[in-house]
Amino acid sequence: MRSGQLPDVTLTSNILFRILAAEISAQRSVFIPAGKTMLDLAREVGDYRLARRGLEFYLAGGNLAGALDAARVWLRISPDDAEAVSTEMALSAASGQTSGLAQALRKQIDTATDKTAAIGQAVAVLSRMPDRAVAFSILDRAINESNAKNLPAARLALADMAQLAGENERALSEAKAALVAAPRSEDAAMRVFEYGLKVDPEQAQKDARLFIAAQPQARRLRLMLTSYLTDQRNFDAAMKELTAMAKRAPEDFDLMFMQAQVAYRANQLDQARGLLEQFVSVQSQRQRANAEGATDASAALADAYMLLARIFEDQGRLDDAVAQLNKIEDPATRHGARLRQALIRARQGNIDQALAIIDAAGPETDEEVVLGVTAAAQILRDANRIDDAIARLKVADQQQPDTVEIKYELAMLYERKGQVKDTERLLREVIALDSGHAHSYNALGYALADRNQRLPEALKLITRALEISPQDPFIMDSMGWVKYRMGDRTAAIDYLSKAYAKRPETDIAAHLGEVLWVQGQRDEALKIFREGAAKEPQNPVLLETVRRLGVKL
Repeated sequence: MRSGQLPDVTLTSNILFRILAAEISAQRSVFIPAGKTMLDLAREVGDYRLARRGLEFYLAGGNLAGALDAARVWLRISPDDAEAVSTEMALSAASGQTSGLAQALRKQIDTATDKTAAIGQAVAVLSRMPDRAVAFSILDRAINESNAKNLPAARLALADMAQLAGENERALSEAKAALVAAPRSEDAAMRVFEYGLKVDPEQAQKDARLFIAAQPQARRLRLMLTSYLTDQRNFDAAMKELTAMAKRAPEDFDLMFMQAQVAYRANQLDQARGLLEQFVSVQSQRQRANAEGATDASAALADAYMLLARIFEDQGRLDDAVAQLNKIEDPATRHGARLRQALIRARQGNIDQALAIIDAAGPETDEEVVLGVTAAAQILRDANRIDDAIARLKVADQQQPDTVEIKYELAMLYERKGQVKDTERLLREVIALDSGHAHSYNALGYALADRNQRLPEALKLITRALEISPQDPFIMDSMGWVKYRMGDRTAAIDYLSKAYAKRPETDIAAHLGEVLWVQGQRDEALKIFREGAAKEPQNPVLLETVRRLGVKL
């Protein structure tokens, strides 16, 4: 049989049965046995399609070793199949099996007709590697030993991989090498600017302006520069750049919207509104002049109305904000605009009107249904209508029983009412649906710790939450609290101090203050308590804590 040719195999009842059994197993999410069955069959009959199908099953089951085994069987059956070659290399890289990889990638680049595509494929293979530094070293060797090492695409690939590996100086030097090789390449100039910002921001701006002076049509680079200037709050320079671009391209109406965004960021609300009104006029004319759906005018108008609504909100003109949102009919934005209207009406105290807006919003996807339900629950919760919020969420949970967001919101409301069993049941359902839902582990662990119950289990749950989201200050707070409950005050102060430094919320202040107070650091505790009270004087956690400890603020 020639390489890659399908084998001449009679489809016996035994083979057919095993294929069907594997497919049925996969449909039931029993992926690993399904993958093994397909791979055994591939070895027996020499059909690469079975090996590829087995690979898919192993990947679906998260079994990288099995997937690599399947890829190697596929490659052995079809050694000239480019997809098999790249798949085997990618899975080898992902598995950390990098011996000979640089040489294989170099050979692939050298023999390729399309060098740029081959370099891109090499990057795709190495991007699967968890160790970015090793990935970069392999690419560095593969490219610099290849016959494509002087191509701009090669230098850009090295620049990108160096940046991912944290080698900022090397990323910049490679980007500059790409620009030398292709002096008019905007892609190279953008990398020089982006990576240069991490090395020498002033020089990076100079480099960008030099390229723009030579290539004033470099729209993407100019917008990158504008975005950077805006983030640095250099609004005048950002506006100057956009104005220059608009003079060069007066038909580029998106620049007018960007000018409005910069003006808004600069708190020049009247200027922003004037620019948006011009933009709305232009886009309305475009919409009238073209057939429906022939332009992006509807989406552009939706963006403008959204920003106008935000401006009116900032100015306290809430009815005007609602009126702007009411103009949005773009399908992709309409439902979100209605929810925003509802939240504004709720801010005005018109709770029932807010709920009516949500009920009439007409969600078109499951995601929009969930957003509407959770928004209504938030409005009712903030209005202290907890039972009404629970009632809505219970109906939604029955209608969409596998929706994590609904179960989690419902669990938090039950927790607020002290219905511990319902809280725990729902949080465990969330964890069963989404094993990476850090906040469910945290909420369940904190609920146990706060009640001083099943503390070892609480610690285990919060530890898992912290593994998933190690920088979350609220999870750090929970960890500090469970450590305190378990008598480890030193660790408690450490976690709570870190949490408070990240997010000086009043609840965290109450916890940190209590541990410091009990530890005898009363001046520091009093300072933390007072900071929390200044921010949120009626916070129930803080009030209960200082009352219980007998602290006078």
